[in-house]
Amino acid sequence: MKHIPSLLLYRLLPLALLVLFATACSKKTERIGDNLQPDQNLIRLMHTDTTSIVAYSELVDTIRTDEPARNLFGSLKDPVFGTTRAGFYTQTRLSTNGHNFGINPQLDSLVLQIAYQGYYGDTNTTQTMRVYELLDDIYLDSAYYSSNVRNITQIDLANHSFVPAPRTPFIWQEDTLSPAMRVRLSDISTALGEKILNASDTDLESTENFKEYFKGLFVMAEAVNSDGAILYYNLNSNLSRLTIYYSNDTDDSLRYEFFITTSEARYNYFDHNNYADADPAFQNQVLNGDTASGSQKLYTQAMAGVKTKLRFPHLSKMAADGKNVVINEAKLLFRSTEDTVLTPPSQMVLVKDKGDGTYTVLPDQLEGDAYFGGLYKSSVNGYEFRITHYVQDLLLNPAQTDNYGLYFFVLSASSKADRWVFNGPRPETDTLNSLKLQLIYSIVEE
Repeated sequence: MKHIPSLLLYRLLPLALLVLFATACSKKTERIGDNLQPDQNLIRLMHTDTTSIVAYSELVDTIRTDEPARNLFGSLKDPVFGTTRAGFYTQTRLSTNGHNFGINPQLDSLVLQIAYQGYYGDTNTTQTMRVYELLDDIYLDSAYYSSNVRNITQIDLANHSFVPAPRTPFIWQEDTLSPAMRVRLSDISTALGEKILNASDTDLESTENFKEYFKGLFVMAEAVNSDGAILYYNLNSNLSRLTIYYSNDTDDSLRYEFFITTSEARYNYFDHNNYADADPAFQNQVLNGDTASGSQKLYTQAMAGVKTKLRFPHLSKMAADGKNVVINEAKLLFRSTEDTVLTPPSQMVLVKDKGDGTYTVLPDQLEGDAYFGGLYKSSVNGYEFRITHYVQDLLLNPAQTDNYGLYFFVLSASSKADRWVFNGPRPETDTLNSLKLQLIYSIVEE
């Protein structure tokens, strides 16, 4: 064999690689999975959005509201849902243990200050705040629900009417702070302020002792006649506090503050006036149990208000006669044509009904929110949920005894005032925006 000079080999190498590449490219490529897929004639890809849906709205009995993300206060008169009022119970704590009010303390004023954290509705409507002393103990490790009523004094310490300003900076002693409001609790009655000043050394020795002496406050809204809003308060903010201003035989212009931290028990209370002034169509469906009317219009409301039940009674027929049905994608589409200034919820929840008053997450939710959905889409004025796994399971197990359907309601309903009115599966008008289950599926022949 003749020796090829290294320089010549260097020049011939690119040519050899080019020939090898051209030869490889001349071979017909195979599609990935060709040897795994059944004959295409045995697969039929189908689409439908006409699956029967039974849907109707019903009352939420009550919801747990202790230690919520936000405490709610205010009144809202909704043209559909009627009048709602919100309030809260809360404890307070000592800012320092062992405080002494001195000899012969005299009350100047008692002021409740609360930091805003948002709102829902019309803040131009005047609200009236009622404040009462709480007479029952409440505990941080106990569960409290939106309908739980505690014993309170009969003395309204506030009766304070005001126009909410949740977007306006709070000016206090030449400082510009985050939005907050102040209400005096000593103008109508000095009873609570004097009770605090008369606390014993033992009562003021620790927060635990003080909570035994002074149980806390109940803050509640008076019903508005029109419009209105539900205000969101942050009781754990440094701006939220109860301040007593006083003097004694030694000093003037004294003050002492009580705070509300994450260690204090607090919970929201909601009152929907039994929906006595709600829209008649709403009353017929939600109060009188006319479930058939849910085919046209449906409702959801936070604050232990309303939820919507959904079932797919004929879905199992897709797999009748031994058909092998594979769900490629299942989307549940919620749409609204309601025209209102009340904004839709930012996110909704879709869960599986367990039939005993409790819920469980759908298998699709385990794929993450990006897959599952539930966020409000302004482009379609509605929501979408991908429930492919759930539907496939229904087809594989059509005789399952725990199929009680789904529930659709507002996310974080214990600390929001959101509501939404949307179309049923057969609305009176604009059928393009109906409640639909959109299916893309394959039928695989044996």
